[in-house]
Order: sequence, then C-alpha cells, then structure tokens
Amino acid sequence: MAASFPPPPAAIPGTPMPDVARRRRWWLWRLGLAAACIAFIVRGITVVPDGELATTDANGNPVFEPKAYVASIWDARVLPYLKDKSGDAAPVLVALADQPDQAGPRYGYRARSSDGPWVFAVHGEGRIVAADTGLRHATVTVDVAGHEAVLQIGPVIYGTALRDGLPFLSFDSVANQIQFAQLSHELNDRAAAAARVGPDAAALVPGRRVRFAGMMTAAPPQVTAVQLQLLPDAP
Repeated sequence: MAASFPPPPAAIPGTPMPDVARRRRWWLWRLGLAAACIAFIVRGITVVPDGELATTDANGNPVFEPKAYVASIWDARVLPYLKDKSGDAAPVLVALADQPDQAGPRYGYRARSSDGPWVFAVHGEGRIVAADTGLRHATVTVDVAGHEAVLQIGPVIYGTALRDGLPFLSFDSVANQIQFAQLSHELNDRAAAAARVGPDAAALVPGRRVRFAGMMTAAPPQVTAVQLQLLPDAP
C-alpha cells in the first residue's frame, strides 16, 4: 500500500504564511519518510547472479539436475566401477538357481541400511535364445552356461538395479524421493543409450552370441545392460 503523506501546511486566514525554514523542515521530513519506506522494501530483496537462476528454485534452494549429474559420474565412476567390480555372470546365475539364499551375500551388493533385493554387477557371454527388439522395452534373452538371463537394452528400462547396485549412490546423495527416482531414470536412459550403440537390433537374433556387461537382479535374472557387443559366428 502506498504511503500517504499529510498535505503541506496551508496558510490560515488572517495569519502570515509559514516561513522558508518551516517549509524546508516539512519537505525534509517527507523525504526521510519516503527513504525509510524504500529501505524497508529493499531489505526483502535478494540479488541472484544470472548464472544461478537455472539452479535454484523459488526459495533459493539448489535444483537437482539428474542429466547433468549422471553425465558427471558416468565415465568417471559408473563405468570404472562396472569394469573393476563386475564378476562373471555364469557362476552368479548358477548360484541363483541352486543356492539363491547364498548367492546374494557371496556375489551381490545391497546397501547396509536396506533390506531390499540383492543386485549383481556382472559381465559375460551368451547365445541369444529370444529377442524382442521391436518393443520400447526391448530385451534379448541369452543362455549363459545353461541358465538364462534377460538383457534390457531399452530405450525403456524397468527397475532401479543400476542405481541400487552402485555403492557410491544412496538416498543421501539427493534431497528427496523424487530426486532419487529421477536419478534412477536418468541412469537407465544412459545405460540404454550405451547398450544400443553396439549391434543393430536386426542382428540380435536367436543363435547369435553376444558379450554384455551391466547390473543384474536376482528374480528373475534381468540385466540392465551398459555394454552389448555382437560376437562373430564360430567358424
């Protein structure tokens, strides 16, 4: 609401006009009041540099950018972890079939604070026994040492195995559950893009052999593939 000011002193009939000093004091009082009002308003204004406008919300809190975050860790942390820590898929699949209760503690990972399913970082080779590559949720089923595993190659990826299998990512990495879900979604998108860089979908047919790497769930054995390579046919 705009501040209202009293009118300047008016001459009273039969009395002399106010002198110059009195009128100057009245104007100085009015200017001082206006300055005080402006100062009160300005106190509530925060100046934000242009570079911060895209990374803070209306309350000035940092905005989570899942695409940028995943891009910053993909080559630096995700791929090196899978290269260094993944194990041969064959013994994992055998253990899941024969001793499922022991397979998790022996080969898998899950956060200490979690009672969720075990996740397995794996790599391996197998022969394609089925392929559904015409779907948005494209999959390739491979036989690995007599046991089947389904490779998810996207572009739609189900589940949170990739996020949950990386020990350097946890709920504490983000601010809330929504951001945690966004993180998983972006990781899945990045994995699908990486897997589909390999062979053409038309070449993924039963009988062909592939090499793969990714994060696998236990029931059923399903791999979020981050690498997929078509191997040459045996002579």
